[in-house]
Amino acid sequence: MKKILLDLNLVKNREQLHDYLALTMEFPEYYGRNLDALYDMLTDITEDTCIGIFCGERTDIPVVHVNRVKKVFKDAEQDNKHLCVIFSELEDNYEDSLDI
Repeated sequence: MKKILLDLNLVKNREQLHDYLALTMEFPEYYGRNLDALYDMLTDITEDTCIGIFCGERTDIPVVHVNRVKKVFKDAEQDNKHLCVIFSELEDNYEDSLDI
């Protein structure tokens, strides 16, 4: 199983976030760097992959955008049997925990 750890505290804005995701997740050059493209990349994963997402209060990205990113990961996990996503915040690991 492939394991990927994402520390969203390392990015300061949306552009950096998508650059970081593209690099860390090894997305192809054509990755569109938006939430729809992120979902597409995640649902295209064919190797069993576990992604740990860490995001504390240190990030400068607005909370609403962080929650949208987390929701994309959750939705992709539901639609891709090869994907497992674990969030550092316990409550984020439950079905309807993200308010957007």
